[in-house]
Amino acid sequence: MNTTTPSINNMTPETGREVKEDGTIINTADIITASLDNTNGGFKTTNLMTEIARGNVIGATSFYGYGQLTTTVALTNHVIWPDGVFNLPPTAGVQISVVSTSAADDGAPVGTGVRTMDIHYLDANLNPLVETITLNGITPVLTVATNIRFIQCMHILSAGSAKAAAGIITATSSAIIYAQIDAGSRRCSSTARMVPIGKKLFVAGATGGSISGTAASGAIIKISSSYFEGHDLSQYGMYIPFGSISSQDMSVAYNFPIPAGPFPAGSVILMEVTVDKAATITGNWYGWLENA
Repeated sequence: MNTTTPSINNMTPETGREVKEDGTIINTADIITASLDNTNGGFKTTNLMTEIARGNVIGATSFYGYGQLTTTVALTNHVIWPDGVFNLPPTAGVQISVVSTSAADDGAPVGTGVRTMDIHYLDANLNPLVETITLNGITPVLTVATNIRFIQCMHILSAGSAKAAAGIITATSSAIIYAQIDAGSRRCSSTARMVPIGKKLFVAGATGGSISGTAASGAIIKISSSYFEGHDLSQYGMYIPFGSISSQDMSVAYNFPIPAGPFPAGSVILMEVTVDKAATITGNWYGWLENA
């Protein structure tokens, strides 16, 4: 009988471990062992997020939210995004109207600001899709899609000499703003993201900060979810925190000792701030999606 010495890289995997198309096994040990890999000239790392970013974890992709908010007044539990009340489109989805406050954000004839942009969104079935929009300055442009359930982000695709938005670019339906690119910016600045169909989300950490100029401003920044203890509260526009940091004219980064989750498809993750005076607030959270 032939016998071989068991190796951590060729042992039969336990339930839940992945097998590549070529038959090789993805062992947890491959991710958590730090060593120089002479076979492919690269490094194995102890950082799971790094391996996900490299595409070495089957079915997993990086996922994050980035936001910024400037306020002239005190706020309580305000979503970190550039506008007022944060709203979700109806579950059936909507058609979006995109317009700028400046005629220079124009793709035909070309202007000095944003010419074309991409809208990354989830449809009514929570499928992730992208639509490219050619802006027409202060004249609204309608999306082809009529079932936009959630806008993940908008960003510049092409621009003129300003290399940024000349005006405030908004994505609206029935006068409700669902996404926004501020003047002078190149992308949206909302911390809110929704988990796509067929995926579950784990959140690994967050950063947050406040700047108040001459008067120090204390900010409590929370990372929150519409999904909590098995309940989906998105229909009520309610978000329950599962982590927080405090900041006063500084930024703070925090990596969770144990990732938060899983958050199922349709969950909204965002960051909220309570601040005692005028300030500029920033927030970022990061994690990964994997197959549900």
